[in-house]
Amino acid sequence: MAANGKNALHLATHSGWYRFERNGAEWAQTDRALTFWQVSCIQVDPDDARRVYAGTEHSGMFVTENGGKDWRRAEPNVPCLEMSAMLALPGKLLVGTRPAALYLKSANQDWQEIKGVRQGALGGTFPPNPELAPRTRVLTKENGAGKRMYAGIEVGGILVSDDDGASWVKRNDGLTDPDLHQILSAKNKPGLLVAACGEGVARSTDRGDKWEPVTPAGGRTYGNALAEDDQGNLYLGITQDRPRTWLRAGRARTAVFKSPDGAHWQFLSDQMSGGVMEMCAAPDGDGVLVGTADGEVVYVASSGNTKTLISGLPCINGLALGA
Repeated sequence: MAANGKNALHLATHSGWYRFERNGAEWAQTDRALTFWQVSCIQVDPDDARRVYAGTEHSGMFVTENGGKDWRRAEPNVPCLEMSAMLALPGKLLVGTRPAALYLKSANQDWQEIKGVRQGALGGTFPPNPELAPRTRVLTKENGAGKRMYAGIEVGGILVSDDDGASWVKRNDGLTDPDLHQILSAKNKPGLLVAACGEGVARSTDRGDKWEPVTPAGGRTYGNALAEDDQGNLYLGITQDRPRTWLRAGRARTAVFKSPDGAHWQFLSDQMSGGVMEMCAAPDGDGVLVGTADGEVVYVASSGNTKTLISGLPCINGLALGA
């Protein structure tokens, strides 16, 4: 059993949802569902590890109350069915969509669109195809005693909320790339945030008010995933170039780096064939689980030791530990 009591791994993929369960050092598939949908994001309810929310590309949200044995379409469903990000909080859900917007649902209430977010996301372009609408790529909250919430727009920069999600304002001072992919709020370092972007990595030490570039050396610039383990190590998944190049000779040149402070990065591993799509803390508290575009889940320890745990799946868009 994992130290945190969450011994199941829920995966959002290009072809549905998968559940794996750990038995010693091995992970075995125990269930699969939602096979007709591209699942874009996944969250485990903080109040109940058996309640899991799956967001899809075109059909909104699905919910399970029993760890995936039974799924139902959310009722009421999210008003915009093209989901791209999700944040499960005690008693409420926050959903990001494409076009970039935010919807909030509290217990026993209907969905409400948060006003002003569409306007706050305007002005971004989406290379190489500006006809693609910006989307809300990531939602997260401040760790520790703080209550600030963060939304990363791909492409459009960072929005923050200090009133429990009711209103949002831009916080892009010093941010050199508005193509947001992930935002991490450090658990044990108040005020520290790291942002992974399409053209590098940025850090803030004042809760996101100002940013500075901190991209690791070595030529990899496409930051795609961030996570923190129980030891306070920060992890970055980064590739050589954008996903459209990952099928070429040389592949994605993916690597995972580790940092104590978000500014000084140590290379850990490049033993992954596909680009890093998402990461989460490993269940025993050391290292991270990495989901890749090639359908692998790879464990990377803080020492750099690397082991492929799962393979042969569709492209993995998200992963979360639960029950």
